[in-house]
Amino acid sequence: MDAEKYLHLLKEKLLNPSNFKPILIARSWAKTAPEAAGVYALKENGNIVYVGETGNLQGRMYDLLDSRQHTVRRTIGERLFVNIGGFEKATTRKKFPIHIEELVNDHICVKLSVAYIEVSLGRKELEELIEGEIEKNIKLNKRSKRKLTSKN
Repeated sequence: MDAEKYLHLLKEKLLNPSNFKPILIARSWAKTAPEAAGVYALKENGNIVYVGETGNLQGRMYDLLDSRQHTVRRTIGERLFVNIGGFEKATTRKKFPIHIEELVNDHICVKLSVAYIEVSLGRKELEELIEGEIEKNIKLNKRSKRKLTSKN
């Protein structure tokens, strides 16, 4: 099987609607993900809004629980809650104020769902393939410095 076909099969598997599950802001939820390398995608309102690759899916699901650890949380907070009184920007060293953290948590639990698959070879390529297809105005990936290549 050639590389392009392999990546498209992985993409179909990852983005299969039955693969998406609700996100719960709980360590017990994060622990259900495998401790394996893979790719994960987040969906909001039927659209893929984020894709990421990781060497440890379980660890990355734990990261979704902490604004210091995941850009998705920081992006949601900055886009949706910047005009709320007491807003302070979260960084890799500092969380949002507690009332903003609660709003981010609620948004993630109500609006987002996650899918992931184990991928040992081609994680970065799969991530870039899918990331290149996400509409810029809904994308929660902040880093767009990567050179995205897609052979369509």
